[in-house]
Amino acid sequence: MSEGFLSIDNYSRVTEIIQGAFHVDYLLPQYVFKKNYKFTLLREFGLGSNLMEIIHDGRFCSQTDIILLSVLDPNPISYFYKHFGKINSFRFGANITDEEYSTLVQLSPGNDADALLYHGDTVVWIPEHADWAIWGQRDPEITVIGFDDPALADFLLNDVGYWFDAETALKVFAGMPYRSNGYKAPEDFARPLIENYGSRKDLERKLDEAGIRLKPGIWADEAE
Repeated sequence: MSEGFLSIDNYSRVTEIIQGAFHVDYLLPQYVFKKNYKFTLLREFGLGSNLMEIIHDGRFCSQTDIILLSVLDPNPISYFYKHFGKINSFRFGANITDEEYSTLVQLSPGNDADALLYHGDTVVWIPEHADWAIWGQRDPEITVIGFDDPALADFLLNDVGYWFDAETALKVFAGMPYRSNGYKAPEDFARPLIENYGSRKDLERKLDEAGIRLKPGIWADEAE
């Protein structure tokens, strides 16, 4: 279960963990993690319960782990606390149910439209042990996860199936916001995104080094 909105007194500890893991003043396509993770994978941005597949999987979390979920933009202090006297950040156990999580992201700080689900433009998820970290950014509609354990890559790619390297993500979904450009991300976004988060060849090399084989048909565009 969640403790609800964090108090201003408890937020300092959350800030310490978040600022230790992320460049909070960066935006994609910059490399937003402070740690140089071995694996970084991308998927479409979303705040729904689909991320529970990660939190509920024992390779990512034990049932006693605590997860931090925080909005970075709009600013938790200058916007949310100033207007509502609440911090749009949460602390919850990895044993949270899908229903409880759905309720959490729809909690109103004082205005329903400012619930995290609707007004979280840049959002991060990170366990207190910080073995992995997730950055979600609404504007380019991208969520990126960083981690080191090859077993997690195996799970996300072969079992979950909607995570991609940056190059493939640009082909599959990351061009969707750019309708006026033929649904293709501009070069000044696409190029640094691949440079910072890796090409398909980069990912395949890392998987090969770890002895991981992808299931047939894993790439949405491989029939092209």
